[in-house]
Amino acid sequence: RRQVVAQLAGRAPGISVAIPESTYLMWLDCRALGLPVEPAEHFLTHARVAMNPGLTFGARGAGHARLNIATSPAILDEITRRLGASLPIA
Repeated sequence: RRQVVAQLAGRAPGISVAIPESTYLMWLDCRALGLPVEPAEHFLTHARVAMNPGLTFGARGAGHARLNIATSPAILDEITRRLGASLPIA
């Protein structure tokens, strides 16, 4: 969990995330990115990373994506690298 938070801070600073207490699912708050599409759609198309769209979980999920982090540190490193590389340069 800490690895993902630290890597996103450096690679995709527009994504806000809090460390979950006891789960392998992490909510990524992507509202500050101003993406023209749902974040999960953007990341699937541009980063080839599949996540659950936040809207699947109700209106409060708008602008969010849910990432499953139950995998190896190497794969998490690749995921965060791809997420950051998929974002437009501001």
